[in-house]
Amino acid sequence: MKESFSKGALELLNSNEKKKYYVYRLVDPRTFHTFYVGKGCGNRLFDHAKAAKELISEDEDAASLKYQLISEIIASGKEVVCFIHRWGLSQSTAFEVEAALIDRYPGLTNIQSGHGDERGVISVDDFEKMSNLQEYQEPNEDYIIIKTSKGAIEANGSLYEATRRSWAADLNRAKRYKYVVSVINSIVMEVYRVDRWYIDGDRIAFEGKETKDPISSLKGMLIPFKYRKKGMARPFLYKR
Repeated sequence: MKESFSKGALELLNSNEKKKYYVYRLVDPRTFHTFYVGKGCGNRLFDHAKAAKELISEDEDAASLKYQLISEIIASGKEVVCFIHRWGLSQSTAFEVEAALIDRYPGLTNIQSGHGDERGVISVDDFEKMSNLQEYQEPNEDYIIIKTSKGAIEANGSLYEATRRSWAADLNRAKRYKYVVSVINSIVMEVYRVDRWYIDGDRIAFEGKETKDPISSLKGMLIPFKYRKKGMARPFLYKR
């Protein structure tokens, strides 16, 4: 299985030091399903398959769905299909292209949503709505923000299913929180009261229900800027 670009290809990719990044897509050859979108430089595109071969024990990231799927593909005698979507990019531009592609392909194994996901796919009507919303004031209750998307709802069948699973987070820490705030495009769509957190494969998930507790007043409001600023791209955030 190919593990690096040829010398000529690397020279082309690195021909401009300030624009050496590319955005790529990994596809399962058995189903033609895109399962991962990423950005990188050099031989980054091939690192996932190499890591899957070396395998998966203590490292939480190495135990992710992405690596499990790559291992299954290799075991089937096939190879991951790789596509480069754009190359010759600055790092900041690569982040934007990556985020746009993540919006395009629901059901990815990416642990994090794309950078700038709060500026992701949104209808004109929803954009107008968002521009007129106010940020909520922090409630007394502790809660977890889970950022999802309309694409994830389509893939999972409902907002609840798109919100409740499967997240790369610490189970014992999550158990200390009894509310989940479900967010799309920085707008609170629903608030769930958690009945239980549990292990879901190598991730965690919760079971719960919509609540009418006082914290439900967050619905329809904008999450504070501190959860939207640079560095807060993770889709699973604890109250700060």
